[in-house]
Amino acid sequence: MNLYYTGICQLLDGNKALKGEGYYVKTDDNRLLYTESAPLETKVVTFQNLEDALFEGCKRIINNFSISKNNIDVYAFNLYADEYNSFYVYMNTIAGLENIVKKHYPNYSDTQIQSLKYNQGDFAFQFYPSDMGEVASTIEGFERMASDLSYEDEEAEEFLSDDVPVVAYEKKIFKDGHYLAALNVVKRLAKADAFSNLNKTEDFIYYAATGHDYNDYSLVMRKTIDPELFYQCFPDLRVKDEEFKSILVQQANNTVEECLDYWVEAFKSEFNKKSPYQYTKTEYDVFLSLERYSRELAKECVSRLHQKLGNGLEDNLDLDEIFIYVKALEFVVHNSDDEIINSCKLILETLDNESDEISVSISKDIKEILNVA
Repeated sequence: MNLYYTGICQLLDGNKALKGEGYYVKTDDNRLLYTESAPLETKVVTFQNLEDALFEGCKRIINNFSISKNNIDVYAFNLYADEYNSFYVYMNTIAGLENIVKKHYPNYSDTQIQSLKYNQGDFAFQFYPSDMGEVASTIEGFERMASDLSYEDEEAEEFLSDDVPVVAYEKKIFKDGHYLAALNVVKRLAKADAFSNLNKTEDFIYYAATGHDYNDYSLVMRKTIDPELFYQCFPDLRVKDEEFKSILVQQANNTVEECLDYWVEAFKSEFNKKSPYQYTKTEYDVFLSLERYSRELAKECVSRLHQKLGNGLEDNLDLDEIFIYVKALEFVVHNSDDEIINSCKLILETLDNESDEISVSISKDIKEILNVA
C-alpha cells in the first residue's frame, strides 16, 4: 500500500489543488534557497510557465516528426513525467513496433505483442527536453532544480537581500505539479489539433503517463483516450473493469463498517486476492467508491482513529490502517458537521502532545484536511 499515489490521483482527477507557497531560487553561487515572494528582475517560472513551455516543446517535436521519413502509421504519442521529475516524449509507429518485435521478441504471441505495443520502453522514438527548442532551458532548469531538491529533502535556506538570484521556480511545481503539467499539455495538444500533421492509424492514441502503471491505466490514460478506443487498445481492462464493478455492486448494501473492514484487509498487499490491483485499480478507486457513505464514513474513521491512537503509536502494528482512515476522512470531511470536526481536533490534541515522526506526520495530514494551521 502506498497512499502517496492516491494523492497524485486526487490531483490529476481535479479533486485536490497544488500546494506549496513561495519560490525556490538558484543563486549566482549555485545555492538553492527559498523565498515567499518572487525576486525582482529575475526570471521566474510559474507552474503555468512550465506547462506552456512543455506545450510548445511538444508541438515542436510533433511538427519535426511530421516532416520526417518516419511519419507513417503513427499509433501512439505519450508525454511521460516520471517520479524523478523528468519529462520524456515517446512516439511509435507500426513499423517501429514490427522492428522491435523482430529484433527482440521474435517468439511473442499476438497477445504478448498487443501488450508490448504500448510499453514506452519499447517505443522506437524517444525525445527529450533538449529536442524542444528554445523552451528547453525552462524545462531542463526545472529538472535540475528538482534533482537538487531531492538531495536536500526539499529543505532550503531563506533567500536574503544580499543573495544574487539567477532563476526562481514556483514551489508548487515540485509538489507533484509536473504530473499535472504533463496531463494538461496532452489535453491542450489535442484541443489545438497538434496531431493533425501526423500520419496516424485509426486507433491512434495520445496520453500522459506517470510511470505508475496502475495509476496510468486506471485514471491518467483514460483522461485523453475515448472509452471505446481505450478498450480496443486494452481489451483485458474491459473485463477487469466489469469485475471491479461487480465487487462494488456486491457491497452496495453493506454497512460502512463492513466496507472499511473489507478494504483495509484488501490494502495489505497488492497480491491479496481482494486487492484493487487485481483489477488494475488503485486505492483511489476504492476511496471514491466509499464517498457514498459521506458523514457515516467520516464518523466511523474518526471513531477508529480515536481507538487506534488511544493505544499509543509505540509498537503500534496498525500504522497502515491509521493512514487509511486518515485518507478516507479526507474524501468526505467536507460533508462533516461540528461533532466530527471537534472529534478530529481532539485527535490533534493527542497527537500534538507527541514528538515522534509518525505522530507529527499524522497530525500534519489531519491539519491539512481540516485546514488547521
